[in-house]
Amino acid sequence: MVTKKQVSNSAAEPGRRQRRREEMAEKIFMAAMELFSRKGFVEATVEEITRAADVGKGTFFNYFPSKEHVLGFLVEKQRGVVMEHMALARPGTMTSQQVLISLGRSLMRFPGKSPQLARSIVAAFVGNSEVREYIVREMTEGRRMITEIIHLGQQRGELNPAMPAAELARAIHHALFGTLVLWSLDPVSSLEKQFLTTIEMVFSGLGATVETKSIANRKKTPAARHAREAR
Repeated sequence: MVTKKQVSNSAAEPGRRQRRREEMAEKIFMAAMELFSRKGFVEATVEEITRAADVGKGTFFNYFPSKEHVLGFLVEKQRGVVMEHMALARPGTMTSQQVLISLGRSLMRFPGKSPQLARSIVAAFVGNSEVREYIVREMTEGRRMITEIIHLGQQRGELNPAMPAAELARAIHHALFGTLVLWSLDPVSSLEKQFLTTIEMVFSGLGATVETKSIANRKKTPAARHAREAR
């Protein structure tokens, strides 16, 4: 006879297995990132990663088909960061500028640990076609969420509504990635400081002036709608 406790344990087992898998993947990932930041992506070997993570080589390949795929895990984590900020943008308790600045700083935090790590990330992104295709898909989804954040800002009169939200999201994506690449080559200051300088310049083009705010507000009123329909 199967007891309620046995049924409960059986139902909980898949959840425990999933948590263990996530914890192991995170352990291998962190060991690899530490090596990449010290030695660089090319010089670090799978053997060194497994030794640092205290796992067997077979365990590594159960989670990551190659060294490049470890950085694919980073992209997945970064997408989670974008999702969290999209959720922050929806209630309107933070302005879209605040959300986007917080997002950029959060995305830059990990690669900003060292220029060597940043160069390793960029090298892996462009050096493996399978990883590159995966990253492009993830970045496309991330840009879709950034587009939603910008669109919310436009609706609230915080950003210029005359500019397509999707194109603004692409510009922010370019600013993020471009800042990362340039900093990895010439780290004259912290990555965060360079990002803040770049994003301030981007916002100078995105900012909604008093005039654009009033236009955005007029579009919301019934009288404005009737006036436009009567023209």
